Amino acid sequence: MSTSRRTALRAGALLVAATSLAACSTTGESPSPAPAENADADVVFHRGRVYTLNETAPWAQAIAVTGNTITYVGDDDGAMALAGPDTRVVDLAGRLLMPGFVEAHIHPFLGAFLTTGVDLQVPTGDDALAAIADYARQHPTGPVRGFGWRVDMFGPQGPTRADLDRVLPDRPGFFFAIDGHSLWANSTALEMAGVSRDTADPIPGFSYYVRDGNGDPTGYILEVDAVLSLVNAIEPISPGNMRTLLESWLPRASEAGITALFDAGVPPIGDDQGALIGLYTDVEERGALPFRVVASYSVKSPPVDGAVAALTHIRDRISSELVTVGVVKIIGDGTQEGYTAWLIEPYADKPDSTGGSPFTEQQWRQLISEVDAAGFDVHVHACGERTARTALDAIEAAVAANPPRDRRHTIAHLVYVADPDSGRFADLGVVAQFSANWMSADPDTVENLAARYGRPRQDLLYRIQDVARAGGRISLGTDWPAAGYFSTYRPLDSIQIGVTRQLIGEPDAAVLAPADQRLTVEQAVHANTLGAAYQIRLDDRVGSLQAGKLADLIVLDRNIFDIDPHDIHRAEVQLTMMNGRVVHEV
Repeated sequence: MSTSRRTALRAGALLVAATSLAACSTTGESPSPAPAENADADVVFHRGRVYTLNETAPWAQAIAVTGNTITYVGDDDGAMALAGPDTRVVDLAGRLLMPGFVEAHIHPFLGAFLTTGVDLQVPTGDDALAAIADYARQHPTGPVRGFGWRVDMFGPQGPTRADLDRVLPDRPGFFFAIDGHSLWANSTALEMAGVSRDTADPIPGFSYYVRDGNGDPTGYILEVDAVLSLVNAIEPISPGNMRTLLESWLPRASEAGITALFDAGVPPIGDDQGALIGLYTDVEERGALPFRVVASYSVKSPPVDGAVAALTHIRDRISSELVTVGVVKIIGDGTQEGYTAWLIEPYADKPDSTGGSPFTEQQWRQLISEVDAAGFDVHVHACGERTARTALDAIEAAVAANPPRDRRHTIAHLVYVADPDSGRFADLGVVAQFSANWMSADPDTVENLAARYGRPRQDLLYRIQDVARAGGRISLGTDWPAAGYFSTYRPLDSIQIGVTRQLIGEPDAAVLAPADQRLTVEQAVHANTLGAAYQIRLDDRVGSLQAGKLADLIVLDRNIFDIDPHDIHRAEVQLTMMNGRVVHEV
């Protein structure tokens, strides 16, 4: 390239960078200052397929990064004009470069905590018991714990302590279900926690100890309050333990291409949810946090009066470049598998029940109205359709009562949404958050959910396209570790299932109905990048690749837009950059 042409290209690239940086100057986080006229880029990626998610120019060849900021997106010559003698030049050789994944709903602390111990993601209940017995033999002292059993292994009444006692007769054992909402405990664990026929249920009918005909607890425990009461009696959650577990997961998150996430709830230390959220900033201060975090304050049961004050207190004491707190998470119901999701019509296999919510209608409206009036967003756990409708109603009432503002309220999970509520997301500006890794014709969906709903409802699950076609915004997050059948924190797994509605690794597997709800690859990627960034108010900084935005990006070994969708999960994240820093590289 001639010197004069390189000079002209550099001048043009710098002009674009300066203009874009000025346009982004209203963001909450400061990008690097506009590069000086003779400044070189720190990193240049060239000769690739760059998917920008910029509507006016969705594809490019190259990208330049200076400091923590993207300073050029365009053709190879323009990017290379910004390279100097100290610039790292990465030859993409045709590989795909795209924005880093933004997880719209995930639980890093809970995931790291719940998934320790024995892996119970096995085919049957007998397999689970055999795995527990084998693990106990290999670990002969202390409590035994694990994660991953499913309701379809045991039937609607759930697992029992009697089964566990046969393989674990004299040591406490407790095992989290794959949905993250229920627990299986043996007799020793129940005794250590003081749970007996005389123990009151934390939230009767919602979070409780399942009992036999004599009133004795069976060992099957439902929902967060009851679950944590037992766990904290045996292995209390502590900041030190949780820091170690989190730090062990961080490299895996970067390997999966995650550069930002919404932490959808942490367990409290005592009554303080901020104790664990603050660990993110501790890791950040050591330069070891590889992703951005938007954290939440969870309201899982009444009273609801202090939610705004509690969130404000945590936000004011925990705020940094990479970590913010600005959302109230409302645990609006439970799960269909445990009959704790709140339905409009009764459960098909339990016709005397519609499930329930821990909140009254008045509490729903009060909580959402107060959070909205304070300028915060709500993020509602809503597996059941009545919960989704109640949340939409409460948001609609808050919008009518409170002054206009930029709202980013979100309703999550949405296993089944009754008509005509799918169209209301667009009408109210509410984000519909889905976990696409749940959207397969797996045993949990075709057996458990089919039994709970019956026809026609069982054939109308996870209707994500109905929301999108009505003009609503969608986002994707794996909800790791929670799932019905397939627990994963890898966005590429979730994207593939959202596109195919089939189990991974089985190209001929049944497609979950309705088949017309399958996403395009472009839709799924948008929902797991810019769509999720919009949800958590980071879309002005990340989620797409354009000059002036922060440099959060990944490089894949193959172009997931061109390959067989069944192979998307096989794509390898070969480089992850967050805030201009390479945090993972093969």
